[in-house]
Amino acid sequence: MGSKLSKGIHSIAAPSTFEVYTVKPTLAENSHSSAETAQDRTTASPTHVTVYTFVVWDHDQGATAIYPRMATRESIAKMRGKVNEETAWVVDASAIDIEGFYSGGRPNDR
Repeated sequence: MGSKLSKGIHSIAAPSTFEVYTVKPTLAENSHSSAETAQDRTTASPTHVTVYTFVVWDHDQGATAIYPRMATRESIAKMRGKVNEETAWVVDASAIDIEGFYSGGRPNDR
């Protein structure tokens, strides 16, 4: 008995060019406008940033360890760390290095 399946298989050459499409972002019906969500995201001014202590997995010790420097949420996420919410400090943005780590002293009480 011959296989009918093998008769329908053809090789197809991959396209040699790629097409680029532009997708226009749109808000969902129930979503908030970008102005409303920006206001909810942060209450700190652009000259201030919130930093946290955090823990990371120490492969040598086989346990979590408190990282010795404070950092922004974004930097902590890049290191796959876990933020300690209770340690939030609002600091001057000029005290944050290019990688998002805090390099200053204890912030002034407000």
